[in-house]
Amino acid sequence: MNEVEEVVEGMELQPDPEVTRYFFDLFSKEALLSYAGILIKIGIVVLLMLLVRQLVCHLIDKLFRNRITLSLSKNDAVSLEEKRLHTLAKLFKSIASYIIYFIAIITCLDMIGFSVTTIIAGAGVVSLAVAFGAQSIVQDLMSGIFIVLENQYAVGEIVQIDTIQGKVREIGMKTTKIETVDGQLMIITNGSIGKVVNYSRAAQRGYVDVGIAYEEDLEHAIEVMQQACARVAGRYQEDLEEDPNVVGAIALADSAVTVRATFTAWHWQHLPIERDLRKEIKEALDAANVEISYPKVQLVK
Repeated sequence: MNEVEEVVEGMELQPDPEVTRYFFDLFSKEALLSYAGILIKIGIVVLLMLLVRQLVCHLIDKLFRNRITLSLSKNDAVSLEEKRLHTLAKLFKSIASYIIYFIAIITCLDMIGFSVTTIIAGAGVVSLAVAFGAQSIVQDLMSGIFIVLENQYAVGEIVQIDTIQGKVREIGMKTTKIETVDGQLMIITNGSIGKVVNYSRAAQRGYVDVGIAYEEDLEHAIEVMQQACARVAGRYQEDLEEDPNVVGAIALADSAVTVRATFTAWHWQHLPIERDLRKEIKEALDAANVEISYPKVQLVK
C-alpha cells in the first residue's frame, strides 16, 4: 500500500453539521407546511387579481357602453363619438390591468419574504437609470394617451399618417396599427407619428374628366353625362355629401374638349364612386353615339 492510499484510508469524510441542519430545516415538516401556505396565499392573490381585473374591465365597459347609448339616443346613428369611446375603453382597461398586475406582483413578493419598501425604493433607482435609455418608450406611451384624449383618430377611421394611408385597426398605448389599401398591416410607434390626415371626418372630392371630340354637340354630351351622374347618385345616397354633377368644359385639349363631373363622398367612398361614375358615363356616351376623343394618327401618302 503506497502512501497516498494510506492517507485516503485514514481520512474520514464527516458531513458539515451546519449544512446538514440547513437541509433538514429546509425540508422539514414545518417548512413544507409553510411553503404550502405561501403557495396557497399566492394562488388566492392570483385568483383575486383575475377577478378584480375582470370586474374593473366590466365596469369600464359598462360605463362607456352607457355613454355610447346616450350618444346614439341623441344622434340616432353610429357616430364618431362611439368610435372614440370604444378606443378610450380599451386604453383604460389596459392601464387598469397593468396597475392590478403590479400590485399583485408586489403582494406575492412580500409573501415570499421580500421587503416591499426595498423593492419600491430599488424600483425608483432602476427607473431613473432606465429612463435615460427608455425615453422613446415613454414618448410612445404619452403620445398614445394624447392621441386618444385629443381624439385625433379612432379605430375604423381612414387616415394618412405621414406617408402611410389606410384604415385604423388598433390604437395601443405604444403603437398604432394601420391596414393599407393593399392589405398590409403597418405598425407605427405613437412617438414617431407626425402629420395626421383624418379622411373619415371630412368628405372627399372625386371627379371624372372626359374628352369629348370637337365634332360632337357639346351640350348634348353634357346632358348625357348629367343623366349618367343622376343614375350613379341614386346608388350611393348614403355615401354622398354632394351628388355627381357636370360642372362643364374645363379645358380645350389638342383633340378634345375636357368635360368634368364632380362629387363629394364620405367614408373613403369617393374611389369606388369614381370608378362607377366613369363606367356609367362611358356606357351612356357610347349609347348616345357621342365620340370620346382618343389620339389619332393620320397617314399621309
